[in-house]
Amino acid sequence: MTTATKTPKNVLGDTARKIYRAVGFSKWYNFWFWLLLGGGGLLYFTVARLNYIDFYGTFCGASSGHGDRDLASPGECFYHLDGGWYQFWIIAHLACILPASILACVQFIPIARRKAMWLHRISGWISTVLGIIGAIAAVMLSPHSMGGGVDTISMVGAQGIFFTGSLIMGIINAKRHNVAKHRAWMLRSWVIGGAIITMRHFMTITMILASLNGGYYYAQPCEKISFMLGGEDATMASYPECAPYFSGQDPKRHVAVHATVFNRDKVKIAAAVNMVFGMAGWMAIILHILLVECYLRYESGGSKASPRQQVAVGTKKADVAANTDAIKVD
Repeated sequence: MTTATKTPKNVLGDTARKIYRAVGFSKWYNFWFWLLLGGGGLLYFTVARLNYIDFYGTFCGASSGHGDRDLASPGECFYHLDGGWYQFWIIAHLACILPASILACVQFIPIARRKAMWLHRISGWISTVLGIIGAIAAVMLSPHSMGGGVDTISMVGAQGIFFTGSLIMGIINAKRHNVAKHRAWMLRSWVIGGAIITMRHFMTITMILASLNGGYYYAQPCEKISFMLGGEDATMASYPECAPYFSGQDPKRHVAVHATVFNRDKVKIAAAVNMVFGMAGWMAIILHILLVECYLRYESGGSKASPRQQVAVGTKKADVAANTDAIKVD
């Protein structure tokens, strides 16, 4: 009698299967898609930023005088602390989108749906409402966010439309008991929303390349520069072109700032971040749309949808099938 020995490859495969089956996934690619795009990465990203909700103590800690440093991007607290609608929208955005993202990540774990479908429905509504409010707040912030360039405004607006529109379509299909389409639209919404993670990788790469190449400049308002440098003297020492701003001749004066990350000058770092933000966002959104559509097409077997994904509407039999799919689909 011979005893089969497991190779390291088999052991690794068995371990992986135990992990993804433990949380309810029946297929390995579903688990990896959730881990990388639909939940795992977004969950880590969100949990690591939950302290942002402490707006005055953490997010804009140093600028507000209640903390040691700002966790916001360089210069952004100039607008966040203006005391007007912009401050309201940034607080609303953080307070809504962070908890909504955590709930959404759990929504896509199969075992969470199967063990407590009632909780899945309740947390789904909470996540959706908070997500829509957070998206609206992000759009309202875009005219000043990260430089407020046309690329940034259009990118944030497009992402908000894709994200919110997908959530609404998901709600409509849930009401129609079309579980397959409900799941597909909810996946689209949060995968597109998760582009904010991928865009940071694009930002890092492009900022480094732009800094290495040199010669890139980005216009920054003198009032923002003065805020970052701490006053008129420091600003005039580095950017004498801001003289018309301080004299009152040109209150909206902008000056060209060298965009580079290879120094500790936060004004130049802010210029580099602002310069690539919109472009990186567009690249990430397009990539995530392609990935989620490829995933959904692959899962459905191309143009031929599987019987489990064909949910008829308007009959009692369809409602029963839909409820069954709500438990089994992953």
